[in-house]
This record gives sequence, C-alpha cells and structure tokens, in this order.
Amino acid sequence: MAFSEVHHVALTVSDMDQSLAFFCELLGFRKTLDMQLSGASFEKLFRLQPGASARSVILQQGKSQVGELELLIFQGPGMEKPSGPKRPGDPGLLMLSFEVQQESLQTVAQRLKARNVPFFCDPVDLDLPGYGPIKSLMVEDPDGALVELVELPPREGVHKVRAEKSGS
Repeated sequence: MAFSEVHHVALTVSDMDQSLAFFCELLGFRKTLDMQLSGASFEKLFRLQPGASARSVILQQGKSQVGELELLIFQGPGMEKPSGPKRPGDPGLLMLSFEVQQESLQTVAQRLKARNVPFFCDPVDLDLPGYGPIKSLMVEDPDGALVELVELPPREGVHKVRAEKSGS
C-alpha cells in the first residue's frame, strides 16, 4: 500500500473561538474552511447518535494542503461527557507537534508566555539519538491538549546523524 504523508489531524475542542485564537493568533495558522457536518453518513462514520452534528474548521500553515489541522466541536445527543485530553501513558494521540520556522523558539515562547499559555517548562535542548540536537517546548491548548513546538536542525544535519549512526 502507498499512502501520502499525514493529510490532516483532527482535534476536538470545547470552545471554537478560544481554540481559533490559540492556533491562529498565537501559532500563525490560517483558517481555510469552516463547515457544518451532519446527517446520516456523518453519524455513521463517527458512530454518533442520530441528531449529532459538528462544526469543522480547517487550519493550514503555508500553501500545502497536507498537514492540515481540523478543529471540531460536536453538538447533540451523546456529547455530554468529554473525556479530557490524553496524558503520557494513555493510549491514543498524545500531542500535536509543530516545527517553528522563520522565528526562534524563544521568541515564540515569549509571545505565548505573555498571553498566559500554560507551560511545563522553558524551552529545553534535547539530543535525540538518530536525529541530533533540537529545542523543544511543551504547552497546552485551551482544552489542555499537549502541543509541542520544536526548533529542528537542518535536514542535511539529520541525514548526516542517521548516516553516522547506521555506519554508512
């Protein structure tokens, strides 16, 4: 089988306006689509009770139409008990990770800190085996979902580290 890179990731939110402010104003995404989802096919696809619906907002970085982020807010029957965000050790999607480009991670951290975004710690330096040195920052979105922001080495540097590790 042949698949493309990840097309999009969907994130359920509890307050669309707060989430749009976080991802668009603070992280620089742009809204490219805003739609209402409902009907029998939608209910069947997501195993929802009849009458459930959702608002879906698609966000993008750059010009690519892959790597999109979809924010969903569900309404209707069966949507009364949210489970909360995943934490380390929970099965399922743990975090979203985005590469910081065109500005430093420290600059992004200062902007987020000024807006009282919850941090675990200041940016940290990590030396990942088979990858090389990166800078990483873990924050939470308005619903407590983990969002990692990373400053990565140039791709050539990653290829070099991997070649050295494999002995090529």
